[in-house]
Amino acid sequence: MTILETSVKISKPVEKVFEFITNLDNQKKLSSYITGIEVSEQLKVGTKYKIQTTSMGHVNVTLNEVISFEPNKRFGVKTFAPPPASDVTNTYILEEDSGGTKLIMQMDAVLTPPGMPNMPGMEDMMKKQMMAGFEATLATMKKAIEG
Repeated sequence: MTILETSVKISKPVEKVFEFITNLDNQKKLSSYITGIEVSEQLKVGTKYKIQTTSMGHVNVTLNEVISFEPNKRFGVKTFAPPPASDVTNTYILEEDSGGTKLIMQMDAVLTPPGMPNMPGMEDMMKKQMMAGFEATLATMKKAIEG
């Protein structure tokens, strides 16, 4: 497992940032591929929900489970992936920072799962691509939260 981490400062209080990241409908604002979210209860540790994505006419549904939920501090989700992919854990950590919020995004993932080609430099290439995606996601979140 590899832990990838990046962060952004958002000029809103932690309460507003936590409210944004735990409102699952806001995920649609972060990705045009998300076409549906199905959750049947209020978010808490153990809540399971599904996210539907659509790309080039192909629909994919992922099962997710909330694994940490500390209001205004931490929100973690495990996404269950079918083989050969591996499950992924995403965690948002919120810290007060000069009247705003430092939002830290962490992902715990296997970058080169069994069955995937593993050539020299492959893991570094995947890290760079994923970090670029995370930074773009945080920039979009910052814009959406700050208005």
